[in-house]
Amino acid sequence: MVEYTQEKIAVQNLLAGMYVARLDRPWIGTPFPIQGFHIQDEEDIKTLALYCKHVYVDVVKSRVSVQRTLHALSSPSTSVHPSPTRPRVKLAADEETYTRSRGLKQELHTARRLHRDVVRTVDQLMHKVTNGKPPAIKTARRITVRMVDSIARNPDAFIWITRLRAKDEYSYSHSVRAAVWAVTFGRHLGLARDRLEHLALGVLLSEVGMTRLPERVVKKKAPLTREEHEILKKHVTYGVAMLRESRGIHLEVLEVVAHHHERHNGSGYPRGLKGNQIPLLGRIAGIADFYDALTYPRHEELALSPAEAMIKLHDLRDLDFQAELVDEFIRAIGIYPTGSLIELSTGEVGIITEQNLDRRLRPKVLLILDRDKQPLKKPRELDLFKKERDKSGRLVTIDACLPDGSYDIDLNRYRKRFLNRLLGRTHHLFQ
Repeated sequence: MVEYTQEKIAVQNLLAGMYVARLDRPWIGTPFPIQGFHIQDEEDIKTLALYCKHVYVDVVKSRVSVQRTLHALSSPSTSVHPSPTRPRVKLAADEETYTRSRGLKQELHTARRLHRDVVRTVDQLMHKVTNGKPPAIKTARRITVRMVDSIARNPDAFIWITRLRAKDEYSYSHSVRAAVWAVTFGRHLGLARDRLEHLALGVLLSEVGMTRLPERVVKKKAPLTREEHEILKKHVTYGVAMLRESRGIHLEVLEVVAHHHERHNGSGYPRGLKGNQIPLLGRIAGIADFYDALTYPRHEELALSPAEAMIKLHDLRDLDFQAELVDEFIRAIGIYPTGSLIELSTGEVGIITEQNLDRRLRPKVLLILDRDKQPLKKPRELDLFKKERDKSGRLVTIDACLPDGSYDIDLNRYRKRFLNRLLGRTHHLFQ
C-alpha cells in the first residue's frame, strides 16, 4: 500500500489543487468532507480559515506541486513541517482499486432484482437452520458473489435498495444491510475480491446463531435484562459451531462470524480480544454491524440519523473501534449516505440521491419540501457539486441530516417514487 505523504501547511499558504487530507481539528463539526478534498478555489481557502490554522496536504493526491510551493515559501509565519506519521491500516499486498463502472440508473436494475434474491436466500437458509437442517452454504456463496459484483460496480445502487423498508420487514434485514455497509467499506479499503466475498458471506451469516436462542429473547421488544443479554451474546458461539460443521466454509468467513462483536479495547464478546488480536475482516464487520444497529435499531424511536451515527462512531475511536478504521469507514460511507434525509441552508428539505465522489458534502439532492416545509408539487433535483447558490448569492450547503419521520415525511414513499421514476417504469416496482 502507498503510505500517505502529508505536509503541514498554514491555511494562508494553501493553493487551489492541493488535497486536504487532515485538519488541525476533528472533521466532525466542520462543513468539510471527512474523506478529504481538493481545494477548488479561494472560497474553499477562506472557509478553511474560519475553522483551521493549518491543515495536512497529501503530496501524492494534490494536483499542484506541493514541494515546489514549500520551497518557494520564505515567510517566517509559514509554519510548515512534515506531519507526524500515523500509518494507514495495513492490508494484504494484493489490494485492488475499484472504480464506478456503471451509472446509478443502470446498476439499479440489477441491484433491485439481486437484493430480492439475497433476502430470499438468507431467509431460506435461516429457515433450514431453524428446522435443524444444515445451511446451504453453496447457494449463499453464489448470491454473495453477485452482490459483491454489484457493489463493486456502484455502491450507491445497492445502498438505495437496502434503505427501503418493506411493509413485512424481513426478519434478517439487519444482516443484509450490514453486509452492504461492510462490502462498501471493504471496497473503499481495496480488499481483494475474494476477501470481499468472505466478508459479505460472513456478515450475512453473522446472525445464524440466533436460531438457537429462545424466541422470548430474540423477539423481545422491550430492553433486555442483564440475564437476557448474556443469553443473546451466545449467538456468536452457536453460529461458529454450526458453520464449522458445514462443508466448504472458508476460515475468513468463520472469523467474521466469530469476531464481529469483539471490540478494540477488549470490551466485546465472546472472547474479549483487543486490537490486532481481532482479524481485520472481523474489525470491519464490527463497525458495519454497529453502524447499522445505530441507524436501524430494534426500537425505531431510538434510531440515529446517519450523521449522528457517524459522530457516535467518531467518539468511539480507539475505544470500541480502531481509530484508523473508523476514519476510513466515515470516508467510505460519508456523513450523508445515499437515501439520507437532509435539510439545506435554504430551509428546503430533500433526499440524497447520489454521491459526488470528489466532494461528499456536495451530493445530488431530490428536494421534496420548500423552505416553509410544505411539500413541493413536483420534487426538484439539485446538484450541490455545481455550487448552486441561494437568492442572496450564498452557497447552498447541507445544514443537517434528519432522522426518518422528520416533518412527518413518509421517507420510504419518496424513496420508492424516486426509484420508480429513475428506472423509467410506469408501473410500481416498489410497493
